[in-house]
Amino acid sequence: MAANVLIDVEVLYYLSRDELPLHRYLHTYLGGSVVGLIAGLIMWGVVLIVVRWMPAGSRWKTRLSQTPKTRLLNQSLLAGLIGGVSHVFLDSLMHDDMHPFWPFTTGNTLAGIISVPALHIGLGLLGLFAMILWLLLREP
Repeated sequence: MAANVLIDVEVLYYLSRDELPLHRYLHTYLGGSVVGLIAGLIMWGVVLIVVRWMPAGSRWKTRLSQTPKTRLLNQSLLAGLIGGVSHVFLDSLMHDDMHPFWPFTTGNTLAGIISVPALHIGLGLLGLFAMILWLLLREP
């Protein structure tokens, strides 16, 4: 989530200045990857700080204290990277002002291959499926 928010700060900035194109450097695979890794690093730090404030008997605190910090870091970096890259991919299906493979090439051949409503419905259904799966597989 953090990677997605950070990437869209770019759009918010250019919207506030009324400057086109809205999707620039952070909406590339290179930019999204870098921002994703930064977001992962930030969230790793946030988790390490938040866990200190949790009650001693907290199941989450117990689990995190048993997990090596390097594993938490690797998981956070991977989550950030997946978030950044998937953001760029999904936005490239919707926005023709993007150049997802910049600086290697310009243009966006993915824009418009699926309609925006179909994309939104598909993502909504995927999210619903993920929540059901999570509810079925989570520990009691």
